[in-house]
Amino acid sequence: MSFNLISEADYERLPADPHKKFAALEAICRRNMFEAMTPDTSADSDTLVRTTYMTVVAAAAEELGVTGVSYVSRYAKSSDNVQEFIRVVSGVVAKIYLRNSSGRDALSVRLANKTKGIIESEIAKLRNAVSMSDLDEAKQKKLLAKLEEFRTELHKDRLSYGIAFSTLAMIAAGTAMLADAPPALNTIFQLIGYDKEKEEAEIFRLEAPTKPALLTAPDNGVSVKTSRHINDEDIPF
Repeated sequence: MSFNLISEADYERLPADPHKKFAALEAICRRNMFEAMTPDTSADSDTLVRTTYMTVVAAAAEELGVTGVSYVSRYAKSSDNVQEFIRVVSGVVAKIYLRNSSGRDALSVRLANKTKGIIESEIAKLRNAVSMSDLDEAKQKKLLAKLEEFRTELHKDRLSYGIAFSTLAMIAAGTAMLADAPPALNTIFQLIGYDKEKEEAEIFRLEAPTKPALLTAPDNGVSVKTSRHINDEDIPF
């Protein structure tokens, strides 16, 4: 089997900042990992995809100086290893987003009503994925409660990054192996980021210094002499 979780073209398009580069790379690799695993792929193939994802992301973290990320191999099942890896990585990525936020109210964002509506539809997909999954009842209840916790935060005047991202990270860890969950979570993260970028751009526009007006002579009908040569009759004493 031959596959790439990230292409050369994807590498070229990554942001220049090392931490932002890691966050973008991890998102691409995670999305492609889940797309590569289907009901028709074999268990061996899925194991290879999972281990490749962890290998690439862990290597990227080391190369880019991102701490807190390391390959996980403590469990017998590869799915358990990658679930723990995703849990840890989601927390690291959330911290990167927080550190790179700027402007007023950097740790929160006012979401547009349209954005909230789209996120609600993604939450519905997550709720359905959890309810229809093979997860035990206790885990389902825990994840559904976390989704409601996130919905509460979603409909506040401003969404708090700290609360929202930590809740989404826990949801991501618990739903990592559900087919519909990762795309829904990626969409939610992207929508929040998009509204934050728009908000910061507007703040920058409003707070940008205006160009100072050029000083001009008062238009009062009196001419102003600018010559360096002054005649005796111009001296008032």
